[in-house]
Amino acid sequence: MKEQLRQFFEEKFGQKADSWQLTKLHGDASYRTYFRANLGPGKTFIVMQLPAGQASVSEEITNLREKPRDLPFLEIARYLGGLGLPVPQVHHYDSKNRFLILEDLGDETLEKRVSLKPKEKESWYKKAIDLLVEMQRRTRLDSQARQASEKGRCIAFQRSFDETLFNWELDHFREYGIEIRLNRKIGASDLSLFEKYRRQIASVLTKMPTVFTHRDYQSRNLMIHREKLYLLDFQDALIGPMVYDLVALLRDSYIVLEPDLVDELLHDYLEKRGETVSLDFSSLRMMFDWVTIQRKLKDAGRFVYIDRVKGNRGFLPSIPASLAYVKEAFTRQKSLGEFFELLKKYVPEFS
Repeated sequence: MKEQLRQFFEEKFGQKADSWQLTKLHGDASYRTYFRANLGPGKTFIVMQLPAGQASVSEEITNLREKPRDLPFLEIARYLGGLGLPVPQVHHYDSKNRFLILEDLGDETLEKRVSLKPKEKESWYKKAIDLLVEMQRRTRLDSQARQASEKGRCIAFQRSFDETLFNWELDHFREYGIEIRLNRKIGASDLSLFEKYRRQIASVLTKMPTVFTHRDYQSRNLMIHREKLYLLDFQDALIGPMVYDLVALLRDSYIVLEPDLVDELLHDYLEKRGETVSLDFSSLRMMFDWVTIQRKLKDAGRFVYIDRVKGNRGFLPSIPASLAYVKEAFTRQKSLGEFFELLKKYVPEFS
């Protein structure tokens, strides 16, 4: 890869790239590897190295209606950028050697900013709500404009959350968040009850209003560059519940927001969304809680999977926050009380 990068930079800048440096950046939960290429002052780029033939199971079972025409990251970057949404510029894609050269947006994530400057938390999260509303608005209007023809539509509109995927994610939690994490099997009668509520939650979530969904809209995937938020890690975007990205943002495993601020941001979203679907705060909160239960249980299981399968223990400290969100949501959603009582037998954090 390094030789191909050197050739690209020499062709781009018309000068020898003899002293340029390539530095590996801190990894995340994916199989992708990131580097920063430094060619001197004002000339830095991010290099995304893609693995050969590697994909997560959840991506494989997403109900994609047709074979991707292009690399999903590239296709979605072009789509969002074409709508005027803030994404990094793609400078080059080497399909043979499986790497992309991207605009360098720096190192300051939303997580880093609000951790170092907590007084700015409210203002930056309101900006994140504004960006979320704008992304949903522009993609919705674009989808309506294109609905007469599927041709040329972004891959995100060709796949969606469905009951199969939601059920798989909850089973992922059972397998890794309970059985492997605690080395304890769920008994036959309890397993039957677990499956009943797993199916019920999946059914309710698939009946919610849907929108273009980033799928991981949280503080580590929102970069602050020149005092503006940019979207990252959008390659898994699909059609999902309207509140899915809202849950990812406000029930972030890495930044825990105060309850009053969460309520304020939910009201802020409700006020700004401008959708034609009638929605009051009580209905929004109900959807928010149900998605929280599904999403954060999945996250807790996924963090164990990342440890046991990928050998990365860095996400284990985020399990308690994820499960605390689920516990809070259960206390409001009384119709799921039996499911909560079941999970209390197997999840120490719920006791």
